[in-house]
Formats: sequence, C-alpha cells, structure tokens
Amino acid sequence: MKRHKFDEIVEKYCAGESSPEEEEMLDRWADMHFRQYTDHSVFTQEDEAQKMKMQIWKKIRIDMVVRKSKSWRGKRQFLAGAAAALVTLLAAAYFLLTAPGKKSSGISVTGAETKNITQVPQRITLPDGSTVVLETGARLVTDEHYGKQARTVYLTGEAFFEVQPNAQKPFFVYTGDLVTEVLGTSFRIRPEGDKKTIEVSVITGKVSVYADNEGDDKKRNGVIATPNQKVIYNTELKTLRHDLTDAPQIIVPDAQVPDFDFKETPLIEVLRLMQQVYRIEIVVRNPALNQCVFTGDLNGLDLYRQLDFICEVMGARYEIRGATVFVNGENCHGL
Repeated sequence: MKRHKFDEIVEKYCAGESSPEEEEMLDRWADMHFRQYTDHSVFTQEDEAQKMKMQIWKKIRIDMVVRKSKSWRGKRQFLAGAAAALVTLLAAAYFLLTAPGKKSSGISVTGAETKNITQVPQRITLPDGSTVVLETGARLVTDEHYGKQARTVYLTGEAFFEVQPNAQKPFFVYTGDLVTEVLGTSFRIRPEGDKKTIEVSVITGKVSVYADNEGDDKKRNGVIATPNQKVIYNTELKTLRHDLTDAPQIIVPDAQVPDFDFKETPLIEVLRLMQQVYRIEIVVRNPALNQCVFTGDLNGLDLYRQLDFICEVMGARYEIRGATVFVNGENCHGL
C-alpha cells in the first residue's frame, strides 16, 4: 500500500468515515505488526489476542481524534504519526503483558533467583530461616515481597522444603499451576515430566495442595496432606490424587517407638500402634478380625512389609485407597 493511500485511509478511519473494505485493509496491516509481538507473548487464547487488538484500535482512534481536534497544523505529520502510534501501542502492550515481573495471572514473580547448576543438592536459606534443598537443575525464585504478608516462592524442578512455622504468614510454593500452601512443615515437591505429574510428599506437618485456577473454590477442591501422604497432580488432566508415600516413615521420636515384637496380641492393638507411629489411618473392614491375636516380630520392617507379614499370619489381605489402608478378611485365618 502506498504511503499517501494509507494516510487517507487512516484519516477516514479516525473520522469514522472509512468503508468496511478500508477497515479490513487496516486490520490486515495491524495483524501483520501485532503478530510480531504476540508470537512470544503471554496470550494463551486467540480471543485474548483479538480482544487486546480491538482495545488498541480503540485507543488509536481516540488519540487521533483528540490530536486532530487540537490542531490541524502539520497534517502530514499527524497522519504519519498514526501508523507510528499504532506500532508504539502494540509494542507497549507487548512489554506490559510480558514484563518479567508478572505472571499472566497477575501474581508477582520478581525476586531473588537461585538455580542449582551443580551435580549435588544445593541448600539455600530463605529470609525467614526456612530452608530449601534444590536438586540438580532445579530453580527457585523468592518473591520480592516475601515475608510481608505471605511467604511465596516459585519452583521449577525438584526440591525439599523445611518451613519455619508462622501462622500469620503462610508459605506458598507455586509449581506451574499447582499451589502448595503450608504453615510450617517439611515436604518434597518432585515433577515427573515423562508422566506429566507433580508429586508433593509430606514428611512433617500438614500442607494444602490445589490447582491455581480462577475462582474462589480452588482451595475447596484441593487436598490436605499429612505426614507419609502425598498428592499427585496431573498437569494435563488437572486432577489431584491423594495417596500414601512409597516408603512411609516412622514419625514419632525414637524414644517413643514401641517394641514391635508381639506375642498373642489382639490385632486391634497391633494396628493401633502402627497408626500411632506412622500417623496413618488403618481400617479393618470386618470387626471380627480385631479380636484375632497376632504373634510375630515386626521390628526392622517397613510399613508395607509389616502389613504383608500380618496379613499372611492372619489369613487376611490389605489394600490402599487414597491415603487409607483397608484390611479385609473373613475371620482370623481367612476361612
């Protein structure tokens, strides 16, 4: 399009006198320039880009009319400025929308960044004394407003957290669109790219895990996890699964760990002790099993091997649903 022809169309557009064909021609010209800025911008939906483009056109039209009403001196400069103004606004929109200090959701992500480029875990201490152990390749950004009203960090990769208790300033870890919220606890976050999942496993304390979706119900649809429990988030399906960890650990101090060498002990007592030391829930489906007696040495065995041993002796079986262990059996010997 020749320059003088373009100037005429811009003048008519600003005056509200352009034809549909001329407006389409300007729209194609705008698309050509707008595409330069949206190829790498935060627009995730086509309608978002279209909406922004319409807002920019509206702004151009208002600006041009205001300038036109003030002075008609230098008409050529005014018309030439229309194209420059459009490009300038497009560029401004791009930089405002993709500024490194903001996520598309409007959450600030500026702050100190640490990336573990070594081959060994790297331990860092946050301003409040909380610690994070970054695995190789992991990256952590500490929000610039950390500690003012909340303690917020952004994680890429795998890390282990030990968070200082502070009920007034909750601790948030953003991993993509997954949010882990705690008051004071230790836990591990591990993404598994091949499975398209993120796993949050709790060592001590309690965490709330939910997807960072729009709306007030995002926490309501989340999961509360306690020690020896994990939450698995599917990044494609946007689903949360509550489960026991792969290797539940004894939670109580060593001095409080009971002797697991039982002699003719009612099953209900054996399972009660296991629930206490592992902080998990064990449900016996058939109440008749509770009075069966168990004899055997469970010391030195992990939780799942203990359950295998008990069920073999009692003629029972167990299954794990979510974060709960269910023990099933007809009677003391599975008869």
